[in-house]
Amino acid sequence: MNLDIQSLRTFSDLAHSGAEEAAGSLTTLTGFDARVAVTKIEMATRSDVEREFREGDLVTVHIGFSGAIAGHTILAFDRERAVELVDALVPGASENPESELATSGLKELGNIMLGGFIDGWADFLGEGIDITTPTYVELDADRSLEDVVTHEGSSRVDADSADLRTQLDAGHVLSFRNQLETISQEAGFYIYMLPTHDSVETIVDAAGKSDETIPVETFTSFSEMITEGAGQASQDLTAMTGIDTTVDVSRLSFVPVEGVPMELTDEARRGVVLEFSGTPSGYIAILFDHDSAESVADALMPGMDSDPAMRQSAIQEIGNIVTSGFLDGWANALETTIEISPPTHVDDIASAIVDPLVTELARTQDYAFLIDSAIVTPDETFTCDIYALPDERELRAAFDQLAPEQQAN
Repeated sequence: MNLDIQSLRTFSDLAHSGAEEAAGSLTTLTGFDARVAVTKIEMATRSDVEREFREGDLVTVHIGFSGAIAGHTILAFDRERAVELVDALVPGASENPESELATSGLKELGNIMLGGFIDGWADFLGEGIDITTPTYVELDADRSLEDVVTHEGSSRVDADSADLRTQLDAGHVLSFRNQLETISQEAGFYIYMLPTHDSVETIVDAAGKSDETIPVETFTSFSEMITEGAGQASQDLTAMTGIDTTVDVSRLSFVPVEGVPMELTDEARRGVVLEFSGTPSGYIAILFDHDSAESVADALMPGMDSDPAMRQSAIQEIGNIVTSGFLDGWANALETTIEISPPTHVDDIASAIVDPLVTELARTQDYAFLIDSAIVTPDETFTCDIYALPDERELRAAFDQLAPEQQAN
């Protein structure tokens, strides 16, 4: 299966318009004024998706779909917001959020919202798409995402479950993720769409595939390269500070350029920004929350609390080492050289830090490949977030070098 930039743009547009339909349904049914905050295409691992559900304390409604395309959709609610929605839809149901009345209300909301989301894809393809009865699901340690999406209880979806199971077993999932929010409150709703490989191919063909396609396996290979780079950065950070670290998440996503800052928190962050050049080129930000920044500065330069300049220098050096470890693996895999600029110290909210980088990219491209990795310590001493934004044209050249034998087929 091959993808191209035009196909990814089509996917993004369809997912965004479908999410707008879902947000409109949410507003009509509950009175909450909802809108779409972010739409992105992710190449994530199954464990990443499952962790987001479990650690985010989310409750979910699942609907399978089949026909012109097949797969699985998930509408995830923040638990507290779910209670508010149920009470707006079924007054009094929030008194017992686990009751049949409450879960039925959420299933009905999911049925209407996800139905509207899928309708847009059916209109684009000009063919019908059937959906299953909604299922209320709380993922826990004993139930995996694969268990849920491949056991819907519908023979029509079961016919496609082998394809979806293969996709899950492959380690990476191509998913379309939409983040919804209400005007007055933080985001609390997410829509995931997990299509089968055959369905992705159907949409690519309908979008009008260009000559410059990229095998989906190349995206997977690049995602694996990102994970390995994050692993090397984690090892270098441990060696430098003496604090054990591990990679929490590492993934590649495709998102409209203007949506990149929305992907980042508005909480204060401290770290460094660097520019890298070669194949690929782009920008990278190594960001710590303030407590984490103090922890790593203490580890590198103990007893320097009274010297802010030295602590800033320590953070810059740590950022430089982490960046080198992260990108060196890319250079080795691509058999190229990647040059790194001196680190620039930053101290601001995360979205404001990346905004100038996005502005530069927006001069030449409408969409961005966002690389998002996080390094953590087992005892939560600190968290290091890595955000890389490669130039789209240079990244395409990197894809060509990563899998030349696939590109030739």
